[in-house]
Amino acid sequence: MTAPLFIADAMLGSLSKWLRILGFDTLYFKNIDDNELIRIAKCEQRILLTRDTRLVKSKRINCYILINSNNISEQLKEVLLWLKKQGFNIIGDPRCIDCNGEISTVDRKSVINSVPEHVFVNFNSFFRCQKCGKVYWEGSHRKSIEKKIKNILGEIDTNWKN
Repeated sequence: MTAPLFIADAMLGSLSKWLRILGFDTLYFKNIDDNELIRIAKCEQRILLTRDTRLVKSKRINCYILINSNNISEQLKEVLLWLKKQGFNIIGDPRCIDCNGEISTVDRKSVINSVPEHVFVNFNSFFRCQKCGKVYWEGSHRKSIEKKIKNILGEIDTNWKN
């Protein structure tokens, strides 16, 4: 089953970044009006992620997930639980958190001028966004990201069984 495409409204920037980390193609625009948001969602067959009950009640869009929580962990849990119920894989290949581009492994030497010296010296694996060129590496933040995701997935499994 092909992973769904998402578009997040202006209230869900953090959620869009976390979905990108998990590998979901998620568009996000800080300033976009509702008509344009709906137009893109329909044109590109994206699922709208929104906290705006007024927008979904207008019935101009029928493929959406209404996010109830203000808390990013709870928001992510809501989307992941929905994905699991629909039968989608929950984790794919990470995407760029800034631009949503695909990320690929690059030769270490190719990033020597793109990362701080201490990063180049201490890490061997590097990744680059194919769209914006941002360079990523598996730094200490990766463990905290993995822990957060593992905790959320554990909670989803518990909710799924109940």
